[in-house]
Amino acid sequence: MDQARFYRWNLTSNAARPNPQGSFHYEMRMRTRILVLANSASIINGKQRYAVNEISYINPDTTFKLADYYNIPGVFTVNSIQRAPPGSGPSLGTSVLGASLHDFIEIVFQNNQDTIQSWHLD
Repeated sequence: MDQARFYRWNLTSNAARPNPQGSFHYEMRMRTRILVLANSASIINGKQRYAVNEISYINPDTTFKLADYYNIPGVFTVNSIQRAPPGSGPSLGTSVLGASLHDFIEIVFQNNQDTIQSWHLD
């Protein structure tokens, strides 16, 4: 109980610190890559679907963790979403963006629609 109370009082204890000497300067860090994620709304198979870089997400039958752990093929596609909108037309898919542990990725959210779109990132 004392440990939980201690962390509640001192939220900075044992926190990850990218630069222990002082504040972290993001402008000095070299970007590994830039992703432009553009939302779109189109009709796919007769239904209104929303897509990111023309890939509309569909739920797989197997969870990502199980598919990755047991090397089950065909559950998801790594990097099928392009770095920028391709302009080839929308399609259905289950895509995962791959990255390395210490990659510094700049993500640009592009909205070409007339309405504001909300994003949920996991």
